Amino acid sequence: MPLQQEPSARPLPDPFPDYVTCPVCGEPDIEIWCYEETVRCPTCGAEISHGPFPCWTTCPRRPLPPPTP
Repeated sequence: MPLQQEPSARPLPDPFPDYVTCPVCGEPDIEIWCYEETVRCPTCGAEISHGPFPCWTTCPRRPLPPPTP
């Protein structure tokens, strides 16, 4: 069985930032990268979900599915 690499160890071809607004406190322009699922607001600490991901199906940092038996 081949070893699986951690998602963060795989190369990322063209990462890009996205900017979201905190739905709790309204903090604008919180940076989150295209391969990240969540980000924490620096002002209030709320966890903000990011999605849907435009590159999710082809992103090399996407978590690998569990191996099939």
